Amino acid sequence: MADPYLEGKVSDSISGGLGVTDTEYTLDANDPFESKLIEMVKLNRMKRADYAGDEDPWQNFVDSAIQVNDTPGKSVETLIATKQARLRQLLFTGRAPKNEAVRDTVLDRAVYSVIALSIYDRGDY
Repeated sequence: MADPYLEGKVSDSISGGLGVTDTEYTLDANDPFESKLIEMVKLNRMKRADYAGDEDPWQNFVDSAIQVNDTPGKSVETLIATKQARLRQLLFTGRAPKNEAVRDTVLDRAVYSVIALSIYDRGDY
């Protein structure tokens, strides 16, 4: 079933030796991989509404980096590491989660990884 939240097309330009240029893609909500991308976009948009500035979608990472005298890239990497540490504790010790489901932590980690790539691409790593 298509997701009305992401109806329409997502334009993407791919470079590098792949031989693919300026092609339009439509995400398939029935595809097991693409449906997760849709879910990641929805989660990022919801969280960004609370955390990000109007001018910069990654303002919260810039602000937290300033607070600890580091880079936005390292700020997001710290959050990825925190999610990874939580997973390690839950998965390798057999403890049951008390706060958020393991799936939610995996999803957060995936979103943070894409944010890290975005921050890297803009030169803030």
